[in-house]
Amino acid sequence: MNAASLRIGNVETPRDYIDGIQEQWGAMLPQVTIEAAGVVGRIRRLAQIIQLRGDAVLARHGISRSEFDILSALARNDRPMTPTELAAELLISGAGMTKRIKKLTEAKLIRRDANPEDGRGALLRMTEQGQQLILPVLESISAFESGLLDVFAEHDRRGLTGQLRTLLSDLEHDSSLADPKGVVHP
Repeated sequence: MNAASLRIGNVETPRDYIDGIQEQWGAMLPQVTIEAAGVVGRIRRLAQIIQLRGDAVLARHGISRSEFDILSALARNDRPMTPTELAAELLISGAGMTKRIKKLTEAKLIRRDANPEDGRGALLRMTEQGQQLILPVLESISAFESGLLDVFAEHDRRGLTGQLRTLLSDLEHDSSLADPKGVVHP
């Protein structure tokens, strides 16, 4: 074993950024249990790296992450949605949603129609241009994400999916994270 790897059981594995962080905190605060930081820190670091690299894939299509998220939600739901519904699904503020809607409307990727059930509200739907854009973007981002997981054997991928699903489901249903309206905040 060398300094660039760790032995976990019978397996030698490369060290990562979080190993160094844990060693530093362990030396500084030996009385504090930092095992959970190994998991949570890796999830956070992975999320940052995946977000940055995924954003580069989206940028090649001339679209941002927030624009992709809105177009994806409209495509998946296959129906017009209110700005409030989209904001709740994407866990963003109403003000943040308004800014994104304006940009997508100006780009002619979505259309804002009057809501027949609420004269003051709006329904958002993808335009033909938005629908033509989303498929190649989805293909590119899916290929990128699949490539990230090539490091895992199929059974390991399924196991990781199950473990992450358990953690995410628990956090999504943890009422201590909800505001008075029941919306879960990250």
